[in-house]
Amino acid sequence: AEGDGSLWYQDLCYKWEAIDQDNRVKYTLKLCESSPSTSCGPGVAVCAQDLTTNVKESVDLSLQRISRTVLDYNNTKKCPGSNNNIQTSISFQCGKTMGTPEFVAISQCVHYFEWKTYTVCKKDKFKPHKEVPCYVFDSDGKKHDLNPLIKVNDGYLVDDGDDTIDFYINICRSL
Repeated sequence: AEGDGSLWYQDLCYKWEAIDQDNRVKYTLKLCESSPSTSCGPGVAVCAQDLTTNVKESVDLSLQRISRTVLDYNNTKKCPGSNNNIQTSISFQCGKTMGTPEFVAISQCVHYFEWKTYTVCKKDKFKPHKEVPCYVFDSDGKKHDLNPLIKVNDGYLVDDGDDTIDFYINICRSL
């Protein structure tokens, strides 16, 4: 959307994934209209795909509540066997990197996620010039967070055999 640029979470406008290992559910999340579509299609904030049955449930991108540390998405669809609507709640905490959403639990049809990210820190101490999502999934569907490899200051010195030039790299973040 046009307004994505003014949102405190604008740096997180990517497509994200999280896994509920216990229930074998893969979540695809998108926080902004400008983000790539989830596996449930455009206009969907959260797509939950049962990895056993391939059945998908979705929560629309319409925000029910926004604060400095929480985003809540509410669906008009009722939870099976309940009067509650299906919802997603993402709680943000200050972190040194962009971080990644982590599935916490599902309770009374609310899907809870936690996300440690520099976007909610009071000061821009950890805000990089540029950073991208930094995680991978292995063949068993287990998520591996690569954020601990990010150097917040400096980078990794690469030994390229040429001692006249120092060559530095970083992972998922600019130097």
